[in-house]
Amino acid sequence: MFEESEQFAVQANQTLILCPGLKHGGAAPYQPDLNFYWVHFRLREAGTATVGLSVPKLASVADPEFLVELFCQYISDQEEELRAETAIGSARELGFSHLVTLMLCEIGSDVPHATEALRSRAVTMRQRSIANRVQKYIDSRFRESIGTTSIAAELGYSTDYLERSFHHARGHSIVEALHDRRVSEARMLLRGSGRKNISEIAFACGFSDPRYFRRVFKRITGLTPGQFRSLYSRTHINTH
Repeated sequence: MFEESEQFAVQANQTLILCPGLKHGGAAPYQPDLNFYWVHFRLREAGTATVGLSVPKLASVADPEFLVELFCQYISDQEEELRAETAIGSARELGFSHLVTLMLCEIGSDVPHATEALRSRAVTMRQRSIANRVQKYIDSRFRESIGTTSIAAELGYSTDYLERSFHHARGHSIVEALHDRRVSEARMLLRGSGRKNISEIAFACGFSDPRYFRRVFKRITGLTPGQFRSLYSRTHINTH
C-alpha cells in the first residue's frame, strides 16, 4: 500500500497505521484471496495522565488470532446496535474505545501491565458477547435439531472455542443451556390445557428421542414429565 509518496509492503499478520487527510491506497493489484480488517479511530489530546504507548506505523502482530477476535468483537457489537436500531450510547462508545485501545496495545509496546489488564477484560467481554449470541440462537431455534457443532458453524466459531467461551461466561455447557430451554418449554406445555402426550411434547420441544427427553426432564426437575403433569393438575384443581 502507499500513503502519499511512501510505500509499504504489508505481509500476513501485520498492521499498518494510516493517517487521516493523506492520500492512500493499493500500490499494486490485490490478490484474489486477500482479506483484512480495518477500523477508523481518532486520538484525543493527552491530559495529565498519560500511558507510554508506542505504536509503529508498520508492525508484526505477536498474537494475530487475538487481534482478529478483537475485530470480531467490534463488528459484532456494531451489528447488535444496528439490529436494535438504537443510537450508540456512552456505555457502548466506551466499549468501542476500549476495543480499539486494546488493538493498539497489541501492536504497540512499553505497556505490558496495561496490556495484560486490558486483554483480560477484553477476553471476558468477548466471552459474554459470544454467550449472549449462543443463548439468543438457542431461544429462537431450540425446537429444531441443533447442537453445539451446528451452532458453532452457524455463528462462525470452532466448536471447542465456542464451548469454552460459553462455559467461562455462563458456568455451564451449551448442551445444558439447550436442555434447560427445552425443558422450560416442556413444563409450559405440560401445564397447559392441551392434551399432547409425552412423546408429542418431546418432539415439540426439540427432542428427537422421548426416552432421552424423560431422562433430561427428570434430571433437571426431579420429576418425570408424567409426574410433573399429574402434580400440576392436582394443584390446579385444589386452587380453583
